[in-house]
Amino acid sequence: MRFLVMGAGALGCAFGGMLADGGYEVVLIGRERYMRPIKERGLKITGIWGKRIIRDVVTASKPEQEHRPDVVLLTTKSFDTERAVMDLKPVISRDTIVISLQNGIGNEEIIARHLGEGRTMGGMVITGFEMRAPGEVEVTVSADTTKIGELDGSITERLEEIVAIFNDAGIPAEAVNNINMHIWAKSLYNAALNPLSAIFRVNYGRLLDSNAFAIIREIIKEAFEVAAAEGIKLFWDDPERYLDHLKNSLIPPTARHRSSMLRDIERGKKTEIDFLNGVFVRLGRKHGIPTPVNETIVRSIRFLEGLLQSQMP
Repeated sequence: MRFLVMGAGALGCAFGGMLADGGYEVVLIGRERYMRPIKERGLKITGIWGKRIIRDVVTASKPEQEHRPDVVLLTTKSFDTERAVMDLKPVISRDTIVISLQNGIGNEEIIARHLGEGRTMGGMVITGFEMRAPGEVEVTVSADTTKIGELDGSITERLEEIVAIFNDAGIPAEAVNNINMHIWAKSLYNAALNPLSAIFRVNYGRLLDSNAFAIIREIIKEAFEVAAAEGIKLFWDDPERYLDHLKNSLIPPTARHRSSMLRDIERGKKTEIDFLNGVFVRLGRKHGIPTPVNETIVRSIRFLEGLLQSQMP
């Protein structure tokens, strides 16, 4: 099975590198400044998935006809999903599967709108990755296995094959029949922690402070109201049960992680806030549900984006 990783940042390089080290055909598509060191020196992976250097990794700055993948792992930022799908269209076949391993809500819908639901799968990754230097990725923390699922909830032969390949390559993964529930669960986690880590410049563990967690509580309460109005089924019956899960099960194993949004802010880059807390704001307006805390979070991150971008040389 041939894999193409579209948007090979830290997560994409880690997944692609593990698959390549496992003997599978992989092409990494990413920015030239990140791909060139991999081509010249190989890809170094360290951290909780083990230490390895993968030589002769195939890299490119854009997908080409000769790549012809069986499976695309889409790991771009959520605001780049549509552009990435359009770039993929000329080089994939009618049987190619595109799996979103991205943050946020709505990526699978964008992919399916252009390629069809039958060529789209959803994924949920709740593992931390950091690009220590071009060509060097550390897998830092993990709160769960990667979940992969068909949009219609069926457990298909192709889904089980992909998950088996992931596990064989050292990527802990699981096939699920409720991927949308997992995606919403990850979005709750991200919306609660990602922006506050960026605003306060702290790791996730520091957000257990009572003042920070009081903000998290309001973020989650608004998200649950919106999900109920939208008819979204969640794993938890009420926000307090989720907050207990977040406090006792999710934050401890990822306590030292600093959010990708914080790294984006520090580098003067655009964040994914519109696909995280911004989704709750938009759906709240749709259903006439006030979401003042999530809206304040969105505005705060947008302010930081503009402030730091204006200070970049």
